Amino acid sequence: MADVLNKGKKIGIYAGIGSKDARGALLQLAEKLKAPIAHTSRAKDFIEYDNPYNVGMTGMIGIESGFTMLKNCDTLLLLGTDFAWPQFFPEKATIVQVDINLENIGKRHPVNLGLNGDVNETLLQLLPLIDNKTDDDFLRKSVDLHKKTLEKISWLEKGAKAHVIHPQYLAQLLDKHADSDAIFTADGGSAMVWMLRYINTNGQRRTLTSLKHGTMANAMPQALGLKKAFPNRQVISMSGDGGLAMLLGDLLTMTQEKLAAKIVIINNKSLNFVELEQKVEGLLNNYTDLENPDFGKLASALGMFGESVESPEALEDAVIRFLNYNGPAVLNVHTSPNELVMPPNVELNSVVGMGLYTAKAVLHGRSEEAISLIVDNFIRK
Repeated sequence: MADVLNKGKKIGIYAGIGSKDARGALLQLAEKLKAPIAHTSRAKDFIEYDNPYNVGMTGMIGIESGFTMLKNCDTLLLLGTDFAWPQFFPEKATIVQVDINLENIGKRHPVNLGLNGDVNETLLQLLPLIDNKTDDDFLRKSVDLHKKTLEKISWLEKGAKAHVIHPQYLAQLLDKHADSDAIFTADGGSAMVWMLRYINTNGQRRTLTSLKHGTMANAMPQALGLKKAFPNRQVISMSGDGGLAMLLGDLLTMTQEKLAAKIVIINNKSLNFVELEQKVEGLLNNYTDLENPDFGKLASALGMFGESVESPEALEDAVIRFLNYNGPAVLNVHTSPNELVMPPNVELNSVVGMGLYTAKAVLHGRSEEAISLIVDNFIRK
């Protein structure tokens, strides 16, 4: 392993959840190798913060800098990750994998060298064998791209001036005003992406979402359980309007159990998609557009803080009031219904796939859905 890494020129490290106890050794190794570090979503809380080598995530929910680093390294070190998407691995690179689970070695992608062992113990034995590299060109370019990527996707400066509330802006305001040791949960789907991309960790904060399990409407029940377990910490749930609507009864639990969790609703009216599907398929004879209730007023009626926000310029003050409220609180934020979760790169086959799906939808009489997809995914871009 040392021989392979010492010969590499552009070395990249991809750290998974198996690296969570190896932070110190990992940073020492990155310094010796002059290697940028990308991390998986599950490793975010442990690897991201105070890390001068960090370039973020890759994969469908990753960002440009993490994607670019992995695709362009000539030597890739996989540490405690079972990352499942081979299209995000480098096409021509020497790959070394370390994992405590033997069955993970080479399971997702061919590797040149596999080591079965604990990541921290392996790195501690490896460090004395690694040469101190002096060429930091790949590291500097990767870290610089990470800085530019974060600037490009940021909404803090422009969010209040937009015509609609962008959920990214909401997530950044939560990040800005939340406690330094806050715990964040997020529903599976776009809320999860905004949390992973925009909530910064610092060694004290923690994030929790469904990830490998793929549960729907998970954020609020996770938040209530966490608030029960950690009553003195701020717990913030980033819930979708659909996720909250499925579990309205748990709002009663918040008041009955006096759980001062903070429930943010990213209300993009996504439930209306279900009604559109029924209308297009001819399952409803007298179709009417069903709107979500005013979740803010609903929360107020249950005896907790409740507020609804539709104006971008009013959002920051509402977030501050919501987070500072001493008790259970719900903030219902009307966000853009057409916000896209863009992957770090868009390739031709993805566009062709969307085009084929749209054509099939038209042929099967689902023209309204097809037109909606065309507008949202092509004309906007």
